Amino acid sequence: MNAVVYARFSSHRQGEQSIEGQVAEAEHFAAAHGLTIVKVYADRAQTGRNDNREQFQLMLADAAKHAFDALIVWKTDRIGRNKEEIALNKYHLKKNGVKIYYVAEAIPDTPEGIILEAVIEGMAAYYSEQLSQNVRRGMKTSAQKGRYTGGTCPLGYTINADKKYEIDPKYAPVVRDIFQLYSEGKTITEIVKILNDRGLRTSRGHAFTHNSLRTVLKNKKYIGTYEYNGEVSIENSVPPIVDVDVFNKVQDLLAFNQKAGAHKKAKVDYILFGKIFCGKCGAGMTGICGTSKQKVKHHYYICSAKKKKLCTKRAVRQDWIETLVLKHLLRLVRNEELLEFIAENTYQYFLAQNTDTTYTKSLQKALDETDRSINNLLRAIEAGIFNESTKDRMNELEEQKKDLRVALAAAKLKEDLGLKKEHIVFFLHQFAGMDYSDTDCQKRLIKTFLNSVFVYDDKVVLTFNYSGDDRTITLHEIDGGLGHSIRIPSAIVHQKTKDTF
Repeated sequence: MNAVVYARFSSHRQGEQSIEGQVAEAEHFAAAHGLTIVKVYADRAQTGRNDNREQFQLMLADAAKHAFDALIVWKTDRIGRNKEEIALNKYHLKKNGVKIYYVAEAIPDTPEGIILEAVIEGMAAYYSEQLSQNVRRGMKTSAQKGRYTGGTCPLGYTINADKKYEIDPKYAPVVRDIFQLYSEGKTITEIVKILNDRGLRTSRGHAFTHNSLRTVLKNKKYIGTYEYNGEVSIENSVPPIVDVDVFNKVQDLLAFNQKAGAHKKAKVDYILFGKIFCGKCGAGMTGICGTSKQKVKHHYYICSAKKKKLCTKRAVRQDWIETLVLKHLLRLVRNEELLEFIAENTYQYFLAQNTDTTYTKSLQKALDETDRSINNLLRAIEAGIFNESTKDRMNELEEQKKDLRVALAAAKLKEDLGLKKEHIVFFLHQFAGMDYSDTDCQKRLIKTFLNSVFVYDDKVVLTFNYSGDDRTITLHEIDGGLGHSIRIPSAIVHQKTKDTF
């Protein structure tokens, strides 16, 4: 199986595994698991807080071209630093058939592994949030003093040596003209054309667009108010350029024009996508929208094969099926005895994956053999045997020893991640106290505990992640389990369907 390695190094993190160390460990991991590394992507001194990483984006683009089958990363946080980014990036990779391997985190490919992976993703997100809080705290302090905190300096201002805003005599009049023109009834399109025809440019040196002009019109710095991250609002901390009355009139016009032109469709989240299947043919179900005779919109899940006229399964209302699934999931997370069972199984899987020292022993053996080879070569040199070949061989052995030490240290770290059963118990119990009216909470619950939903014309079958099986249940097994004794990864819920068409 062809694999690639993605490595990232953040210069601010003390003790973080280097790019070279991550790659060396990935190579040993690949050799131990029968993977062939065809390319290495590396971003140096980059944060995982966002996805603005050149090599990471290149890797995602190559994945979309099916250029490789597997991705090897050091830890979960190489993929992203918050659960949303991690989940989204993993979704794109898996959608393109890419299997993800974590070198320093043992995650079993089982239902318990899904829960364990969610725990580790949560830890990565927690670290990221702690780091970003420290950064935000420092920037907030600067903002409170009216100082520049980074980013693009607004048009009409410059930054002095004390990181304070000063009026730019060249472009401040341009800003006043923009506000005056809009307050007099000119449209954004008309103002953009006027400015570009004059040869004027934004603070970044680009031609004006609708977005860049809106940014100017909404910026409160032009009336002397410094706003930072929605938390800090300081009056008279920036020298004003625009009259307050003109600014307020422009805001009223922007709000009115936006409301008048707001005809965008609301985005609908089909939270069971990827988990919901047709009970007739086993195909996945996708979300669709329909309008009744009374012109009321309704949302449904429909068999993807029905769209191709290969199945006759009726669609089912989105709100009904999602409410049903969430109701049974909530029963699960509020069952103390069951949560204890899940935590114990997950922890035992973790221990089983991390108590195998075969890999560590093989690295130690290779390191010992390399030390012996170096000692033998040193004896040869002491005996007077020294030439270009012995020099090259010594350099090769020293480099090999360095790589093995890095790999061994990483492997030992992998054997002792510090994860305890209490961590898993705490993670599971947090679901019971969540606000399940929130879509993100619903998605987390479904991702962690739900294995599959099979919708028939007369019943619904739910399967959950807590038995020890290692894949999504199939329609064949579901149908077989209804009439025979068969072990499947869940309790089965029979519920008469309704609201179908």
